[in-house]
Amino acid sequence: MDKKRLSVVRFDKPRVVPAEVKSVEVTPISGLTNAGSPQNIAAQLEEVGYQCLPFVAVQLGLILNTPVSRIRAVLLEGPSGCGKSFLAKSLAKITGAELMCLSCYAGMPLQNLIESPSTLGLAKAMASGSEVDSKALMNLGIISRAFVKSQTTPVILLIDELDKADGSIDTFFLGPIQDARIWLESRDPIDAVSDNLLVIFTKNFNRQLDDALLRRVHPVTMSYLDSTLEERVLSKECHPQLVKNLVAIADRMRASNGSYTFERPPAPEELLTAGQYIQHLLGWKILDFAFVGKNVWNILSKSPHDRAVFEHMLRFHPDFIDPLITDAKTAPIEEIYKKLGRLLLDGLVADPEREERAKAMESEY
Repeated sequence: MDKKRLSVVRFDKPRVVPAEVKSVEVTPISGLTNAGSPQNIAAQLEEVGYQCLPFVAVQLGLILNTPVSRIRAVLLEGPSGCGKSFLAKSLAKITGAELMCLSCYAGMPLQNLIESPSTLGLAKAMASGSEVDSKALMNLGIISRAFVKSQTTPVILLIDELDKADGSIDTFFLGPIQDARIWLESRDPIDAVSDNLLVIFTKNFNRQLDDALLRRVHPVTMSYLDSTLEERVLSKECHPQLVKNLVAIADRMRASNGSYTFERPPAPEELLTAGQYIQHLLGWKILDFAFVGKNVWNILSKSPHDRAVFEHMLRFHPDFIDPLITDAKTAPIEEIYKKLGRLLLDGLVADPEREERAKAMESEY
Protein backbone atom coordinates (compact mmCIF):
# COMPACT_ATOMS: atom_id res chain seq x y z
CA MET A 1 0.00 0.00 0.00
CA ASP A 2 1.41 3.44 -0.96
CA LYS A 3 1.05 5.35 2.31
CA LYS A 4 2.18 8.62 0.72
CA ARG A 5 -0.85 8.63 -1.58
CA LEU A 6 -3.36 7.97 1.20
CA SER A 7 -4.46 10.47 3.79
CA VAL A 8 -7.06 10.64 6.50
CA VAL A 9 -9.19 13.67 7.17
CA ARG A 10 -9.08 14.57 10.86
CA PHE A 11 -12.49 14.98 12.43
CA ASP A 12 -14.19 15.54 15.74
CA LYS A 13 -17.45 13.99 16.81
CA PRO A 14 -20.24 16.40 15.77
CA ARG A 15 -23.02 17.33 18.12
CA VAL A 16 -26.40 17.16 16.42
CA VAL A 17 -29.59 18.63 17.89
CA PRO A 18 -32.56 18.03 15.58
CA ALA A 19 -34.30 21.29 14.65
CA GLU A 20 -37.78 19.85 15.05
CA VAL A 21 -36.96 18.61 18.55
CA LYS A 22 -35.49 21.95 19.59
CA SER A 23 -38.69 23.70 18.57
CA VAL A 24 -40.94 21.41 20.63
CA GLU A 25 -41.62 22.10 24.28
CA VAL A 26 -41.12 18.69 25.84
CA THR A 27 -43.77 17.80 28.41
CA PRO A 28 -42.93 14.79 30.59
CA ILE A 29 -45.29 11.85 30.16
CA SER A 30 -46.53 10.11 33.27
CA GLY A 31 -48.38 6.87 32.73
CA LEU A 32 -50.01 5.38 29.66
CA THR A 33 -52.73 7.99 29.10
CA ASN A 34 -52.70 11.66 28.13
CA ALA A 35 -49.32 11.44 26.44
CA GLY A 36 -49.68 14.75 24.63
CA SER A 37 -49.14 15.48 20.96
CA PRO A 38 -47.27 13.25 18.52
CA GLN A 39 -44.52 15.87 18.47
CA ASN A 40 -44.19 15.62 22.24
CA ILE A 41 -44.05 11.83 22.08
CA ALA A 42 -41.39 11.94 19.35
CA ALA A 43 -39.36 14.46 21.34
CA GLN A 44 -39.55 12.32 24.47
CA LEU A 45 -38.48 9.23 22.53
CA GLU A 46 -35.62 11.23 21.02
CA GLU A 47 -34.34 11.92 24.52
CA VAL A 48 -34.02 8.19 25.25
CA GLY A 49 -32.38 7.42 21.92
CA TYR A 50 -35.30 6.34 19.73
CA GLN A 51 -35.79 8.21 16.45
CA CYS A 52 -39.52 8.05 15.74
CA LEU A 53 -41.03 8.32 12.28
CA PRO A 54 -43.86 10.92 12.18
CA PHE A 55 -46.48 8.30 11.25
CA VAL A 56 -45.51 6.09 14.21
CA ALA A 57 -45.59 9.09 16.57
CA VAL A 58 -49.13 9.88 15.44
CA GLN A 59 -50.18 6.27 15.91
CA LEU A 60 -48.77 6.26 19.44
CA GLY A 61 -50.56 9.54 20.16
CA LEU A 62 -53.87 8.06 19.04
CA ILE A 63 -53.36 4.89 21.10
CA LEU A 64 -52.28 6.59 24.32
CA ASN A 65 -54.73 9.50 24.26
CA THR A 66 -57.93 7.66 23.30
CA PRO A 67 -59.98 6.27 26.22
CA VAL A 68 -60.91 2.58 25.94
CA SER A 69 -62.90 0.18 28.08
CA ARG A 70 -60.61 -2.79 27.46
CA ILE A 71 -56.88 -3.38 27.55
CA ARG A 72 -54.93 -1.37 25.00
CA ALA A 73 -53.10 -3.76 22.67
CA VAL A 74 -50.76 -2.78 19.85
CA LEU A 75 -49.31 -4.94 17.09
CA LEU A 76 -45.99 -3.71 15.70
CA GLU A 77 -45.34 -5.55 12.46
CA GLY A 78 -42.30 -5.04 10.29
CA PRO A 79 -39.00 -6.46 9.10
CA SER A 80 -36.39 -7.64 11.55
CA GLY A 81 -34.19 -4.81 12.73
CA CYS A 82 -36.65 -1.96 12.16
CA GLY A 83 -36.85 -1.14 15.89
CA LYS A 84 -40.08 -2.77 17.09
CA SER A 85 -38.75 -4.06 20.42
CA PHE A 86 -36.64 -0.96 20.93
CA LEU A 87 -39.76 1.19 20.52
CA ALA A 88 -41.57 -0.79 23.24
CA LYS A 89 -38.60 -0.46 25.61
CA SER A 90 -38.22 3.26 24.86
CA LEU A 91 -41.93 3.82 25.41
CA ALA A 92 -41.63 2.21 28.84
CA LYS A 93 -38.83 4.63 29.71
CA ILE A 94 -40.69 7.80 28.77
CA THR A 95 -43.97 6.77 30.41
CA GLY A 96 -42.43 5.43 33.59
CA ALA A 97 -44.09 2.07 32.99
CA GLU A 98 -42.58 -1.17 34.21
CA LEU A 99 -41.51 -3.31 31.26
CA MET A 100 -42.32 -7.01 31.31
CA CYS A 101 -41.15 -9.06 28.35
CA LEU A 102 -41.98 -12.46 26.89
CA SER A 103 -39.82 -13.66 24.00
CA CYS A 104 -41.78 -16.20 21.96
CA TYR A 105 -40.36 -19.30 20.32
CA ALA A 106 -41.65 -22.41 18.57
CA GLY A 107 -43.03 -25.04 20.92
CA MET A 108 -43.12 -22.80 23.99
CA PRO A 109 -45.49 -24.02 26.76
CA LEU A 110 -48.57 -21.84 26.52
CA GLN A 111 -50.39 -22.70 29.72
CA ASN A 112 -47.50 -21.26 31.74
CA LEU A 113 -48.46 -17.81 30.48
CA ILE A 114 -51.37 -17.81 32.95
CA GLU A 115 -50.10 -20.01 35.79
CA SER A 116 -47.94 -23.08 36.27
CA PRO A 117 -47.27 -25.60 39.04
CA SER A 118 -44.77 -24.48 41.64
CA THR A 119 -42.09 -27.10 42.20
CA LEU A 120 -41.08 -25.45 45.47
CA GLY A 121 -44.69 -25.22 46.64
CA LEU A 122 -45.33 -28.88 45.87
CA ALA A 123 -42.14 -29.91 47.68
CA LYS A 124 -43.13 -27.94 50.77
CA ALA A 125 -46.63 -29.41 50.72
CA MET A 126 -45.27 -32.94 50.51
CA ALA A 127 -42.74 -32.29 53.29
CA SER A 128 -45.28 -30.79 55.68
CA GLY A 129 -48.00 -33.34 55.00
CA SER A 130 -50.61 -30.71 55.86
CA GLU A 131 -53.12 -28.92 53.69
CA VAL A 132 -51.57 -26.05 51.70
CA ASP A 133 -53.24 -23.01 50.19
CA SER A 134 -53.76 -23.62 46.47
CA LYS A 135 -52.05 -20.30 45.71
CA ALA A 136 -48.79 -21.67 47.09
CA LEU A 137 -48.94 -24.58 44.65
CA MET A 138 -49.11 -22.40 41.53
CA ASN A 139 -46.85 -19.71 40.10
CA LEU A 140 -48.43 -16.85 38.22
CA GLY A 141 -47.48 -16.61 34.54
CA ILE A 142 -46.31 -13.42 32.91
CA ILE A 143 -49.78 -12.34 31.75
CA SER A 144 -51.17 -12.78 35.26
CA ARG A 145 -48.22 -10.95 36.82
CA ALA A 146 -48.71 -8.03 34.44
CA PHE A 147 -52.39 -7.83 35.43
CA VAL A 148 -51.50 -7.82 39.13
CA LYS A 149 -48.79 -5.20 38.66
CA SER A 150 -51.16 -2.93 36.71
CA GLN A 151 -53.30 -2.57 39.84
CA THR A 152 -50.63 -0.35 41.37
CA THR A 153 -48.40 0.95 38.56
CA PRO A 154 -48.29 1.38 34.74
CA VAL A 155 -47.06 -1.72 32.90
CA ILE A 156 -46.02 -2.39 29.32
CA LEU A 157 -46.20 -6.09 28.53
CA LEU A 158 -44.02 -6.82 25.48
CA ILE A 159 -44.89 -10.05 23.68
CA ASP A 160 -41.91 -10.21 21.35
CA GLU A 161 -42.02 -12.07 18.01
CA LEU A 162 -45.49 -13.53 18.60
CA ASP A 163 -45.50 -15.21 15.19
CA LYS A 164 -42.61 -17.50 16.16
CA ALA A 165 -44.87 -19.35 18.61
CA ASP A 166 -47.62 -21.76 17.56
CA GLY A 167 -50.83 -20.16 16.36
CA SER A 168 -52.72 -21.38 19.42
CA ILE A 169 -50.95 -18.75 21.52
CA ASP A 170 -53.14 -16.08 19.93
CA THR A 171 -56.24 -17.33 21.76
CA PHE A 172 -54.61 -16.85 25.16
CA PHE A 173 -54.92 -13.10 24.76
CA LEU A 174 -58.50 -12.81 23.49
CA GLY A 175 -60.34 -12.84 26.82
CA PRO A 176 -57.75 -10.91 28.86
CA ILE A 177 -57.62 -8.07 26.32
CA GLN A 178 -61.38 -7.87 25.85
CA ASP A 179 -62.47 -8.27 29.49
CA ALA A 180 -59.40 -6.98 31.35
CA ARG A 181 -59.77 -10.08 33.49
CA ILE A 182 -57.93 -13.39 33.82
CA TRP A 183 -59.53 -16.56 35.19
CA LEU A 184 -57.28 -18.95 37.11
CA GLU A 185 -57.65 -22.33 38.77
CA SER A 186 -55.72 -21.51 41.93
CA ARG A 187 -57.35 -18.24 42.97
CA ASP A 188 -60.00 -15.64 42.25
CA PRO A 189 -59.98 -13.84 38.88
CA ILE A 190 -57.42 -11.07 38.46
CA ASP A 191 -58.63 -7.75 37.09
CA ALA A 192 -56.28 -5.31 35.40
CA VAL A 193 -56.49 -1.54 35.56
CA SER A 194 -56.95 -0.88 31.86
CA ASP A 195 -55.39 2.61 31.98
CA ASN A 196 -52.28 1.09 33.54
CA LEU A 197 -51.63 -1.70 31.06
CA LEU A 198 -50.45 -1.63 27.46
CA VAL A 199 -49.79 -4.91 25.65
CA ILE A 200 -47.37 -4.59 22.74
CA PHE A 201 -47.09 -7.52 20.33
CA THR A 202 -44.32 -7.60 17.76
CA LYS A 203 -44.12 -9.84 14.73
CA ASN A 204 -42.13 -10.22 11.56
CA PHE A 205 -43.73 -12.11 8.68
CA ASN A 206 -43.57 -15.73 9.85
CA ARG A 207 -47.31 -16.36 9.95
CA GLN A 208 -50.72 -14.72 9.98
CA LEU A 209 -52.28 -14.01 13.35
CA ASP A 210 -55.70 -15.28 14.37
CA ASP A 211 -58.48 -13.03 13.04
CA ALA A 212 -60.05 -12.66 16.47
CA LEU A 213 -56.79 -11.36 17.93
CA LEU A 214 -56.31 -8.99 15.01
CA ARG A 215 -59.70 -7.44 15.82
CA ARG A 216 -58.52 -6.68 19.34
CA VAL A 217 -55.23 -4.98 18.52
CA HIS A 218 -54.19 -1.70 16.95
CA PRO A 219 -51.90 -2.69 14.07
CA VAL A 220 -48.95 -0.43 13.28
CA THR A 221 -46.85 -1.22 10.22
CA MET A 222 -43.21 -0.49 10.98
CA SER A 223 -40.48 0.24 8.46
CA TYR A 224 -36.83 1.11 8.48
CA LEU A 225 -35.96 4.69 9.33
CA ASP A 226 -35.77 7.11 6.43
CA SER A 227 -32.34 8.43 5.53
CA THR A 228 -32.75 11.66 7.48
CA LEU A 229 -33.57 9.95 10.77
CA GLU A 230 -30.97 7.26 10.22
CA GLU A 231 -28.29 9.86 9.60
CA ARG A 232 -29.38 11.59 12.80
CA VAL A 233 -28.85 8.40 14.80
CA LEU A 234 -25.39 7.79 13.34
CA SER A 235 -24.18 11.39 13.31
CA LYS A 236 -23.99 11.48 17.09
CA GLU A 237 -21.19 8.92 16.94
CA CYS A 238 -19.69 9.03 13.44
CA HIS A 239 -18.22 11.51 10.99
CA PRO A 240 -20.91 13.01 8.70
CA GLN A 241 -19.24 11.77 5.51
CA LEU A 242 -18.94 8.26 6.87
CA VAL A 243 -22.62 8.41 7.85
CA LYS A 244 -23.62 9.39 4.31
CA ASN A 245 -21.56 6.57 2.84
CA LEU A 246 -23.03 3.96 5.20
CA VAL A 247 -26.62 5.10 4.70
CA ALA A 248 -26.21 5.20 0.91
CA ILE A 249 -25.12 1.56 0.85
CA ALA A 250 -27.82 0.50 3.32
CA ASP A 251 -30.50 2.28 1.27
CA ARG A 252 -29.55 0.27 -1.80
CA MET A 253 -29.61 -2.95 0.21
CA ARG A 254 -33.10 -2.21 1.55
CA ALA A 255 -34.69 -0.68 -1.53
CA SER A 256 -33.60 -2.72 -4.52
CA ASN A 257 -37.19 -3.35 -5.70
CA GLY A 258 -36.79 -7.09 -5.29
CA SER A 259 -33.67 -7.36 -7.43
CA TYR A 260 -31.59 -8.10 -4.35
CA THR A 261 -33.59 -9.74 -1.58
CA PHE A 262 -31.87 -9.58 1.78
CA GLU A 263 -33.17 -11.59 4.72
CA ARG A 264 -32.00 -8.99 7.19
CA PRO A 265 -30.78 -5.69 5.74
CA PRO A 266 -28.64 -3.65 8.15
CA ALA A 267 -30.53 -1.81 10.88
CA PRO A 268 -29.33 1.50 12.37
CA GLU A 269 -27.61 -0.32 15.25
CA GLU A 270 -25.56 -2.38 12.78
CA LEU A 271 -24.68 0.70 10.73
CA LEU A 272 -23.60 2.41 13.93
CA THR A 273 -21.42 -0.56 14.84
CA ALA A 274 -19.86 -0.54 11.36
CA GLY A 275 -19.25 3.20 11.60
CA GLN A 276 -17.59 2.88 14.99
CA TYR A 277 -15.41 0.02 13.74
CA ILE A 278 -14.31 2.03 10.72
CA GLN A 279 -13.40 5.00 12.88
CA HIS A 280 -11.27 2.72 15.06
CA LEU A 281 -9.52 1.43 11.94
CA LEU A 282 -8.85 4.98 10.76
CA GLY A 283 -7.55 5.90 14.20
CA TRP A 284 -5.14 2.96 13.98
CA LYS A 285 -4.01 4.18 10.52
CA ILE A 286 -5.41 1.06 8.86
CA LEU A 287 -6.28 2.57 5.49
CA ASP A 288 -6.28 -0.38 3.11
CA PHE A 289 -9.68 -0.40 1.36
CA ALA A 290 -9.89 -4.19 1.07
CA PHE A 291 -9.02 -4.73 4.71
CA VAL A 292 -11.54 -2.13 5.90
CA GLY A 293 -14.27 -3.66 3.73
CA LYS A 294 -13.49 -7.15 5.01
CA ASN A 295 -13.68 -6.00 8.65
CA VAL A 296 -17.27 -4.75 8.35
CA TRP A 297 -18.50 -7.27 5.76
CA ASN A 298 -20.21 -9.52 8.29
CA ILE A 299 -21.64 -6.56 10.19
CA LEU A 300 -23.51 -5.30 7.14
CA SER A 301 -24.57 -8.77 5.95
CA LYS A 302 -25.29 -11.08 8.86
CA SER A 303 -26.27 -14.42 7.25
CA PRO A 304 -24.61 -16.56 4.55
CA HIS A 305 -27.59 -15.79 2.29
CA ASP A 306 -27.24 -12.04 2.80
CA ARG A 307 -23.49 -12.16 2.26
CA ALA A 308 -24.04 -13.91 -1.07
CA VAL A 309 -26.64 -11.31 -2.09
CA PHE A 310 -24.41 -8.47 -0.91
CA GLU A 311 -21.50 -9.81 -2.93
CA HIS A 312 -23.70 -10.12 -6.02
CA MET A 313 -24.94 -6.56 -5.53
CA LEU A 314 -21.43 -5.14 -5.24
CA ARG A 315 -20.38 -7.06 -8.34
CA PHE A 316 -23.26 -6.13 -10.64
CA HIS A 317 -25.40 -3.27 -9.29
CA PRO A 318 -25.14 -0.32 -11.73
CA ASP A 319 -24.33 2.08 -8.88
CA PHE A 320 -21.35 -0.04 -7.86
CA ILE A 321 -19.74 -0.65 -11.25
CA ASP A 322 -15.97 -0.20 -11.20
CA PRO A 323 -14.39 0.30 -14.67
CA LEU A 324 -11.05 -0.98 -13.35
CA ILE A 325 -12.59 -4.42 -12.74
CA THR A 326 -12.71 -5.89 -16.21
CA ASP A 327 -14.77 -8.96 -15.31
CA ALA A 328 -17.03 -8.50 -12.28
CA LYS A 329 -18.15 -12.13 -12.44
CA THR A 330 -14.69 -13.63 -11.91
CA ALA A 331 -13.13 -10.89 -9.79
CA PRO A 332 -11.68 -12.33 -6.54
CA ILE A 333 -13.53 -11.58 -3.31
CA GLU A 334 -10.67 -9.32 -2.21
CA GLU A 335 -11.61 -6.98 -5.06
CA ILE A 336 -15.18 -6.88 -3.73
CA TYR A 337 -13.93 -6.11 -0.21
CA LYS A 338 -11.79 -3.37 -1.74
CA LYS A 339 -14.77 -1.89 -3.57
CA LEU A 340 -16.80 -1.85 -0.35
CA GLY A 341 -13.97 -0.22 1.57
CA ARG A 342 -13.55 2.44 -1.12
CA LEU A 343 -17.27 3.25 -1.03
CA LEU A 344 -17.29 3.46 2.75
CA LEU A 345 -14.18 5.66 2.92
CA ASP A 346 -15.12 7.93 0.02
CA GLY A 347 -14.32 11.50 1.06
CA LEU A 348 -12.35 10.36 4.10
CA VAL A 349 -9.37 8.57 2.59
CA ALA A 350 -7.73 9.52 -0.71
CA ASP A 351 -8.19 6.95 -3.46
CA PRO A 352 -4.85 6.31 -5.24
CA GLU A 353 -6.74 4.99 -8.28
CA ARG A 354 -9.20 7.88 -8.54
CA GLU A 355 -7.73 9.45 -11.67
CA GLU A 356 -7.21 6.10 -13.34
CA ARG A 357 -10.82 5.15 -12.57
CA ALA A 358 -12.13 8.47 -13.90
CA LYS A 359 -10.22 8.05 -17.16
CA ALA A 360 -11.48 4.50 -17.56
CA MET A 361 -15.03 5.73 -17.02
CA GLU A 362 -14.62 8.47 -19.63
CA SER A 363 -13.24 6.02 -22.17
CA GLU A 364 -16.33 3.80 -21.74
CA TYR A 365 -18.74 6.65 -22.37
